[in-house]
Amino acid sequence: MARFDTIISGGRVVDGTGSPAFYADIGIAGGRVTAIGELSTDQAAQRIDASGKIVAPGHVNQHSHYDVALFWDPWCSNAGENGVTTVVNANCGFGIAPIRATDRERAMMMLETTEQIPVAHQRAALPWDWETFPDYLARVEALRKGVNVLTYLPLNMLLIWVMGVDAAKSRRPTPAEMAEMHRLINEAMDAGALGISMSCMGAEGNSHLDCDGTPMPTDVLDHDVVVEVCSALARRGEGVIQLLSHLIIYGDRSLTERVLEMAKGTGVTVIHNAFMTSDIMPGKVEEDLAWLEQMRARGYDVVGNVLANRGWVEAGIRQLDVGCGMLASVRRIMACQSDGEVLALIGEPEFCAAFAAEYAAKGQTNGANGLEGQIVIGVGDDPALTQFMDRTLADIAAETGQGVVETMLNLAVSTGLALQLRSPIIGSLDPKQAARLFGHYATVLGGSDGGAHTKSFGLGHVPTDMLIWLVREAKLMTLEEIHFHLALKVARALQIKDRGALLPGFWADLLIYDLESLHFDMQRYEIVHDMPGGDWRRKGRAGGYDVIMVNGEITHRADTPTGATPGKLVRVCPDRNTSLAIAAE
Repeated sequence: MARFDTIISGGRVVDGTGSPAFYADIGIAGGRVTAIGELSTDQAAQRIDASGKIVAPGHVNQHSHYDVALFWDPWCSNAGENGVTTVVNANCGFGIAPIRATDRERAMMMLETTEQIPVAHQRAALPWDWETFPDYLARVEALRKGVNVLTYLPLNMLLIWVMGVDAAKSRRPTPAEMAEMHRLINEAMDAGALGISMSCMGAEGNSHLDCDGTPMPTDVLDHDVVVEVCSALARRGEGVIQLLSHLIIYGDRSLTERVLEMAKGTGVTVIHNAFMTSDIMPGKVEEDLAWLEQMRARGYDVVGNVLANRGWVEAGIRQLDVGCGMLASVRRIMACQSDGEVLALIGEPEFCAAFAAEYAAKGQTNGANGLEGQIVIGVGDDPALTQFMDRTLADIAAETGQGVVETMLNLAVSTGLALQLRSPIIGSLDPKQAARLFGHYATVLGGSDGGAHTKSFGLGHVPTDMLIWLVREAKLMTLEEIHFHLALKVARALQIKDRGALLPGFWADLLIYDLESLHFDMQRYEIVHDMPGGDWRRKGRAGGYDVIMVNGEITHRADTPTGATPGKLVRVCPDRNTSLAIAAE
């Protein structure tokens, strides 16, 4: 009888702890790593030759939105084929539970405007056979999954469940409503929620908008109420609070400070969103890290969610909110209900002038490093417009004597909204900035947003980009360092105790690859028609992993799914409490 289900032999093991790599065999049984060492004479149901390859832990993606995609894509492409073995859903307070039947349509419209997940996709994919959060988790557990899944309790959905949409946006909860929210938070945590997520960015400078163009409930929630809601986790002494309170120059991270002070010493981790690299404001990295270190010095359990990869946005006028939704003019475009309404609005001289004035006042902190650098990549079928292809808006504006906003809107009108733009890289192209921010001991990578914004980008490949950029090309990190930052450090921030490293007893989520074979095309995203109804999305052209395993089963070979769906719903707090109880017996 075989001692192991699988033996991976001859590979160079980068175990994810930051320790030096070493050559060893890895024995897997029951979905877990059970032995590491010399196993050449041991028996296994299958043996994988990893000679000349790296064997490393699967990547952990702590900021994604695959809540809906899981219902049609078990592997969460393009994360799954890029070595991501664990994802965290329902970030920023957005999700699909808890929800009453009467609120489903409104909730789908909210998710479309905040995360650009089309309502048509949601209607086609979601069975809506749950209302409460525990029932939703049971549904996710029953799904075929090619990755492991954790999920927050999204605060917007909780507020709407308890108070209704209008009340949640217009008044404080009553004592009875607050007590009910605390009860539901505890119920969700008992069922397996990771914690609570929320975006609290206020009304100004916020790209998260409701379907009617107004801010989401959490974004206008009084800060005292936010702290009181979060205190439910502090009283439990466990869980994670994901809080988007500040981005670049927008928002107010004093809210994070208040939540941290309330949760100090309770066992609750706060993931503060978000830090970015920037060539426009190169001092932001050190400024943000100084604040983070100040918070850590006070004894606060906080980590910073960082965007440090080489991603960009591809979008038409109706997707401008992905890059610069904090502009009121862009919000007006997003509020339009049809292409005809958009064309009428952007053709108005008054609107064009107001948009140009607003952009001039707020500058290049918007538009994925500015509208000036946006490159025209689509103009429709009119041959007369091909002269503008592959040129920046700034270049075209200089030639025509117009401003950059006027140039963009005129092109959108003349192409009948066929205009497509490619932004510059959202963050800095300086790998030293990326290595500094991503490599800090108290940050976690979160530049994916996987599952959201599908018609503007697909960044599930972010870990692949970091491996290529910071290890192979810039040589600013070792494999030992980067795999720690991509897996174990993230898992620990999420309070996961048995994933993120190749250690005996840990779940066998792992990668086998050759660093030189990894690839990422930085010219354009690929357009694929694999959404519900054959609709299209964008995804990064990236990959190159020989084998990806989740819980000891091979989910991908050479970028292709095997059909295996061994992913689990990870219930961090219940799982930990159960294991501790067993250990005590």
